[in-house]
Amino acid sequence: MGRTDCGDYRIGLGVYALGRLPGAEADALSAHLRGCPPCRAELAELRVVAELLAHTVPQRPAPARASAGTARKGAGRRPRTGASLRGLSGACAYGSGGPGRSR
Repeated sequence: MGRTDCGDYRIGLGVYALGRLPGAEADALSAHLRGCPPCRAELAELRVVAELLAHTVPQRPAPARASAGTARKGAGRRPRTGASLRGLSGACAYGSGGPGRSR
């Protein structure tokens, strides 16, 4: 296999680097990597990024679910997750000069 079939495999390199590519797809990509130095080089770069990401996201245990008899705090509201849980907002992504703001 060579450079001509890389397009089909390159799409899965990021997922493969994270160890999340399903079995048959991972096996096919692994076989391709044995004969494709450019894809192996890209995978090496993606693994560095995956390792950095693994150390930047704090791992938290899943919150315990309330039983049916327990009163809910903030009834009618869903628990905060993701960026809102960490106090982040869209302003973090765009900064003070983000979309819709004049410069």
